[in-house]
Amino acid sequence: MTVKRAHMVSKGYLRAWADSEDHVDVLDLQSGRGDRIKIDDATVVNHAYRTKLLQRDLEREYWGVENAGIPALVRLRGNDGSLTEADRDAVIAFLDMHLDRGRYADQARRNVPAVILKADGLSENVKFSSEDATLSVADRLLLSESFTEVLRLRSLGVEQWPWRVLGARHLATGDGAVLLWEQTPGAGVSAVTFPLSPSQLLLIGDHLPDRAPLNTLLAQNCRRWIVGEPGTLNLAQASMIAAKRRDTTQPNP
Repeated sequence: MTVKRAHMVSKGYLRAWADSEDHVDVLDLQSGRGDRIKIDDATVVNHAYRTKLLQRDLEREYWGVENAGIPALVRLRGNDGSLTEADRDAVIAFLDMHLDRGRYADQARRNVPAVILKADGLSENVKFSSEDATLSVADRLLLSESFTEVLRLRSLGVEQWPWRVLGARHLATGDGAVLLWEQTPGAGVSAVTFPLSPSQLLLIGDHLPDRAPLNTLLAQNCRRWIVGEPGTLNLAQASMIAAKRRDTTQPNP
């Protein structure tokens, strides 16, 4: 399955932020641009899920997760208590996919050398013919599935936690929209939040701190894209946030 214009944040999910003409506000923190654009063009990277080395169809796998997850999110927005066990499983898979994509949202155009670890503990680049092989972001997404340090919501048993839909105002979303909460630092994840729409927040687990600055925390957690309803984001902030992030990542002279 080949998708040229791949969305790093699911297009079907973003529809909840679009106006009647399918526009959303988008801050691209990599390019430093803020624009009001069609959701067809929001968070798009050409061939983002095409693997170079691994023989798995990541695009088809993500299509399956979205095909089950987005209808379940729509039922959650209805907030009528009709969510089934299968719906919860579909939402958890969708959130894990969103977390995975978010970790690599700012690296979608970057290939890295493929390296093998030898028995003596040394490493060397993988070669095809005379050239070093490289890993696309899709390859790295697939490889990350085996990393024990990468958190999976499924491993936390969140399907057994309390699920609630809270009212909100002007919630943004983006590639870092899945927020993980701890009651105290190092205590482990006790709650997960995810914006369902500008006016609805999914809370899985414990209560949140009073007056938690959700949009601020979400923006800090986004690696590349922040998305909001038209008229709710300060589009000029994209360049300022991008410049500030560049400054903090530059080595000191």
